[in-house]
Amino acid sequence: MAEKAAELQQVQGELVRTRARVVAKDAQIAFLQQDLAALQDSFAEFEAHRRLQRRLQDQQARSQVLEQQNADLRRRLAAAERAGALATAGLAVAGAATATTVAPAVVESVGLQHKVVLCVGGRTGSVASYRDVVERVGGQFAHHDGGLEDSHNVLDASLAAADLVICQTGCISHNAYWKVKDFCKRTGKQCVFVENPSVSSLARGLETISITIANATPAGRSDGAVETGIQVTAGAT
Repeated sequence: MAEKAAELQQVQGELVRTRARVVAKDAQIAFLQQDLAALQDSFAEFEAHRRLQRRLQDQQARSQVLEQQNADLRRRLAAAERAGALATAGLAVAGAATATTVAPAVVESVGLQHKVVLCVGGRTGSVASYRDVVERVGGQFAHHDGGLEDSHNVLDASLAAADLVICQTGCISHNAYWKVKDFCKRTGKQCVFVENPSVSSLARGLETISITIANATPAGRSDGAVETGIQVTAGAT
């Protein structure tokens, strides 16, 4: 009888210990679930922060483009004011000859007046000459080096801000070339692809696209490629 009582007492003791272990495990599981919930909340906050950071980077890139365009406008305004002063001073002397020489240039460049012309690629040392060519026909010059140093985020913002694009295919990265081509195809933005990154090729590209704009009907644009060594596209090529 004493042996049975001892055995029962042993079983009861083991049962108490087992229950204690179960309670401890339940508490551990509860703590782990709390930790998991906290981690999930932290991950959601991290994702939200990352999205905000991407938006901030895009806004910063857009701001850089706008600042560049603003600086270009100020330079053009100063140049226009100087040109206006010189024109006023020389008007009495030049007379009708001035009107005769200026009129053809205005007619040829009327399609580019006040349009943002984005030049992608080209030689670094020729950027000032590119700017001069664009501004002489009344355009607003913007430049991206084609992914050599400038970031692709800036290229996206520059493409969005431009009215038309000149892509110098010989001096840009492969990714930048396809990004320009895909963007212009998707948006229908007029684009000129120039193989030779020279100032004269850029000028011919501007002349070609100016003619294309002048000949386009109000209902649409010309989509054809011009066989002059310069590939002209408006969206699809």
